[in-house]
Amino acid sequence: MTGSTLDRRISDVDILSEKHVVEEKVIDSPPSEIEQGIVKDWDGEEASVKRKIDFILLPVLAVAFFSLQMDRGNISAVLTSTITKDLNITTNQVNIGSQLLSAGIVLSEIPSNIIMQRIGPRVWLSGQLFAWGLVATFQAFVQSYPAFLVTRILLGFCEGGFIPGALYYISTWYKKDETSLRTSLFFYGQMFASATSSLISAGLLKLSGSHGLEGWRWIFLVEGLITLFIGVVFTLLVPPSVGDGRPLISFGRWSYFTERESHIIRNRVLLDDPRKARGHIQISRSDIWKTLKQPRIMQHVFLTLVSMSGFQGLTQYTPSLIKSMGFSAVRANALASVPVYCGIVWLTALSVGADLTQHRGPFVLLSITWNVISYVCLRTTPSTSSKWHRYAVIAVANVSYCSMHILNVGWLSVYCRTPQERSVAMALVVMAANCAGISGSQIFRTSDAPKYVHGLTAICALAGASWALAAILCVQYYIRRRKEEPKAETKPDTVA
Repeated sequence: MTGSTLDRRISDVDILSEKHVVEEKVIDSPPSEIEQGIVKDWDGEEASVKRKIDFILLPVLAVAFFSLQMDRGNISAVLTSTITKDLNITTNQVNIGSQLLSAGIVLSEIPSNIIMQRIGPRVWLSGQLFAWGLVATFQAFVQSYPAFLVTRILLGFCEGGFIPGALYYISTWYKKDETSLRTSLFFYGQMFASATSSLISAGLLKLSGSHGLEGWRWIFLVEGLITLFIGVVFTLLVPPSVGDGRPLISFGRWSYFTERESHIIRNRVLLDDPRKARGHIQISRSDIWKTLKQPRIMQHVFLTLVSMSGFQGLTQYTPSLIKSMGFSAVRANALASVPVYCGIVWLTALSVGADLTQHRGPFVLLSITWNVISYVCLRTTPSTSSKWHRYAVIAVANVSYCSMHILNVGWLSVYCRTPQERSVAMALVVMAANCAGISGSQIFRTSDAPKYVHGLTAICALAGASWALAAILCVQYYIRRRKEEPKAETKPDTVA
């Protein structure tokens, strides 16, 4: 590629970005490699390098996400044990604990990302893992309701920012058109945790009474210790930065990647997005305010807030709903894992379709359509039906799991134009998911048990509202794309 051809291609990238940015202030920085000139001196090697990144980076991050979801979501299994009796509280009071956890996450999301950008992903994300692992472990020893509330909000503070931070870190390793599938692969850690932790919890409940500990205490203790072990593995194995394959365990003596592979890894993402040449960034108040002012981003945020409110309420009480059908606590937790495993297959199909077609909106809409139909079926299933019939309906309702949220994250990420905007936008959408946890925790109330008619009606309404929001967003992207097609034959930032 000649210098003049490279200059024209870089100019095209800048023109495309300017069409989407209003009065964007360019941050002064020293000349990057892309500005000095990068020649694509590889051809068939890129595919194998990309696969190598997939097998090294994504499993490490997904395992960390596994521990986060395990410690955050095991409250659903704990509710099937004797925690309400032992602490002399009601399920409504447990819901307050869930709300405090979500509130702690929301409050620490953006500050956490600001710190991560300053000290680097490996140091900050590793520290978070150890912090919430300790809090999760010591939940096993709470003796009063106030102590329970304190541990829940501390858990939220420690976990806040991990998901958007990890998503931002992933985005530095991949091109924009590769992010949707990789985002889904990262979220497999969450889904696998939701399914597997139910099985782990089912086994731990059988230890109830051993060594003077109730079943719910065993769940908190063992799963917290698992997180601490994962924290050690994560710290030792995670690569420090894009193209740098020297994990802490190597002591700088070896790398996951050869010099040639590191060259390709860095330069291919710079050719795709020159702004990634800036490395560590600093997020200012103006960056946050500019992101908040963009209606497009806030629509994605609100879409997650509405749809996840219904999902969060349902998933927290799924084991309890199954138990109310006549199953034992152990069996209810085991059965609750089945639809989540099925959801992994469902999400894979949607993510692959989104990346192949480069149209993400329709797949988000398809995921929400599943929710609308299955929630209505769950709401209208007669209580006189057999327990296996009712279980089948609730399993189908949980198959879609949080696929809508995962696909929406990938959809939004494609349209982020600067590292600052991407980092803040990811934090905002994850904040919305956790705000949904605050509202969703109050959908299923003690007074509504065991049929939860009002709660099921509420999640149906929320699913319908989120479908309308997704449809509107799809139409808006379609109209914008049609207007821009005559101006440019190819525009990677305008896929829906």
